[in-house]
Amino acid sequence: MNPAQWPPHLPAAVVHQAQGPLLCGYLIALEGWRRGLTLQFHAHKSQAFAYIPFWYSHRPGRLFTLSDGKRTVRFFRSRGDGVSREAVEAGADKTRTKQYLHQADVPAPRGSLLESEADLAVEAAKLAGPFVLKVNDGSFGRGVRTNLSADELAGVYRELQQEHPGEPVLLEEHIEGPEYRLYVVGEHVAGAVRRDPASVTGDGNATIEELIARKNGERRSNPRLATALIKLDAAVEAMLQGQGLKLDSRPPAGQVVALRTQSNVSLGGDPVDVLNQLPDDMKQTAVRALQAFPEFPHGGVDIIHSNERGPVVLEVNPTAQIALMVFPMHGKGRDIPKAIVDYYFPETKQHTRASHAYFHLQDSLMALETGAASVSEVPDCPSEEPQGIHWVIEKPLHAAERHQIYVEAMERRLTGWLKPKGVDRWHVFAAGDEAEAFGASLPDAKEAGRGPAFITPAFRVYESREELLRDQAEVTTLINRTAAARRRTEQTLKLLRTTAGLPGKLKLLSKRGT
Repeated sequence: MNPAQWPPHLPAAVVHQAQGPLLCGYLIALEGWRRGLTLQFHAHKSQAFAYIPFWYSHRPGRLFTLSDGKRTVRFFRSRGDGVSREAVEAGADKTRTKQYLHQADVPAPRGSLLESEADLAVEAAKLAGPFVLKVNDGSFGRGVRTNLSADELAGVYRELQQEHPGEPVLLEEHIEGPEYRLYVVGEHVAGAVRRDPASVTGDGNATIEELIARKNGERRSNPRLATALIKLDAAVEAMLQGQGLKLDSRPPAGQVVALRTQSNVSLGGDPVDVLNQLPDDMKQTAVRALQAFPEFPHGGVDIIHSNERGPVVLEVNPTAQIALMVFPMHGKGRDIPKAIVDYYFPETKQHTRASHAYFHLQDSLMALETGAASVSEVPDCPSEEPQGIHWVIEKPLHAAERHQIYVEAMERRLTGWLKPKGVDRWHVFAAGDEAEAFGASLPDAKEAGRGPAFITPAFRVYESREELLRDQAEVTTLINRTAAARRRTEQTLKLLRTTAGLPGKLKLLSKRGT
């Protein structure tokens, strides 16, 4: 992994604040905001998103809008509102996906939806094995079993029904070959990675368990992979057993040890940039795949390349993860956020990107988290790189002293920051008309230079890692308590409307909430 190949305007120190499901949206929001677009985050009940399909959005950060004053584009994570509801719903239904692809003559695996276990033998006879069984609306590699023999089908079908009760199961032909995720914007492929299943490489000394821990250490430094570590579970142990290995085995140097069959990044797979190596027919297949659906201008396409059949489309994803192409495990990071903002706001292509600035996500979402507001607008991006002053303070700064520095900087309308730099050492940067006067007020500060810096639109105080983790835990507890209280209030109001305020039920609810 080489972070020097990632986009330089997206340093890990900034984007790590938006790990997990918030990362892809943050990258797009940051790109638009840096171009001078107005950025607003919305609560899940916002009327602006009344007709936009979204899910798991009770915690804010996934819904946001970008506006140039004339046009406003609504985003759910990486998906803009140019993607139609029909495309979203069809993309989530593997059977409907296959229908659209077949109608457009886009190559896709042959298969059919199973009504019951009795259909297995009939439908399998129509295909040449091996086979794939998958839940019709599964995602992130869950509910998928590949490379199955005819004798394994019945047992795996029962497993899937137990794990995903009530969900239809799809039988498909298994196609052998490497798997790729391509991201299409308009008529072009903006990024592409090969998704390699989770594995480790022996060094002749470390155990497999130690190699996994070492690789997870690398993944933690990657903004996308930090929340997609390789987990030691029964599937990994079974995979090792099939190779005659255990967690305490010490593979020789250079031996690649497979840990999973699925290539999903969420299961520990490695995204490897291959955009410049892909043949044109694979790129055109991805573009045609999106064009097979109504109003599907940008999104992800999963393709497997077969030696016999060439590129075959496995799935399309209207809300695809883009961060794995921005921060691949190996190879060059691609600027997918730029391509998406270019598509929706082409007139801003010529705008200078304010790469020196960023906004702090947690601060921007606080009012939404606590329920104090339904919309939160991020302050305008500083358009010019500030020429500020740097100071060093070599002494302990207690919380009250740090707060006083923050208050004075804000009163003087300065931008900048206060950061810990080792034990009892702090680094201060401030830009603005009163920066020199501010520096003179700092306790025992020594000027360390003048010049630009990477800043937020206001003055920010950064804590040590230990204090930051403690503060985040306290804020999370407060937010969860506030959210729970809000849910109890909503339940009470619902009962009042539906039971005409029967005191018995209200009293029971009150007891549960205490």
